[in-house]
Amino acid sequence: MKKLVPFLRLTRSWSSNALLAGLLTAAVVATPQTTMARTVAVQPPAAAVAGQPLEIPNHLFTLSHPIGQQRLIQSDYRQAYWPLATYFETQRNQAYCSVATSVIALNALGLPRPATALYPDFPFFTQQDFFAVVDKRIADPEVVSKEGMTLDQLATVLGQYPVHIDKVSADTLDANQLRELLKKHLREQDRFVLFNFSRRFIGEVGGGHWSPLAAYHEASDSVLLMDVARYKYPPVWVPLADLLRGAQDPDSVSGKARGLLVVTKKP
Repeated sequence: MKKLVPFLRLTRSWSSNALLAGLLTAAVVATPQTTMARTVAVQPPAAAVAGQPLEIPNHLFTLSHPIGQQRLIQSDYRQAYWPLATYFETQRNQAYCSVATSVIALNALGLPRPATALYPDFPFFTQQDFFAVVDKRIADPEVVSKEGMTLDQLATVLGQYPVHIDKVSADTLDANQLRELLKKHLREQDRFVLFNFSRRFIGEVGGGHWSPLAAYHEASDSVLLMDVARYKYPPVWVPLADLLRGAQDPDSVSGKARGLLVVTKKP
């Protein structure tokens, strides 16, 4: 289906492009049942090749792809995308996915911002100063820079900030429960879903990872994952069933299932 994309480039008028994008989207939109059935075909991740970007798994669509763009336009559950995109940033080292994800959410929530050494004249939440208010017994930055953080640990760390945390372990969810949870929260701009999952279940290179979720597309039953490891992968639409399986996989530190945190301002 992705082979149809070059045909889009042959048309120059805006109306033709819009029509073709609509036709292309209609051709690939799947029902939730079709999408979930397709998840068994996820291919093992390909090894990275020096000097080349990682290959996007065939069943995922990047946000920049015409199909990915159309899904965002069509989505009724995309309001979280706009503030997340405004404050989006790349994790500063390969284990700081939880930190980058948290900082994006804290800035996007519009909380009173702290002073920072990185921007002395402009208060802002930064990855460099994220642990300034956190007791090292809860999370040591040096350890986190090598091992990352578990679901429970990040929930505790974010509890040091003026936010309310709803922690949901993925082993308490089925696909329909996750679907309804995302539909409830992703249509709002004052809360954010921080997701912890194993990359191998969505066909990507790597292990456990954190990133925010930005939108849900009902017709294809897919979720927009805003990957904070931008040196590896761009934002991609992931089948909901694959994402859930990745979150149900236990992490290697706690031995517990991964899951998600819904972060909102304290009243």
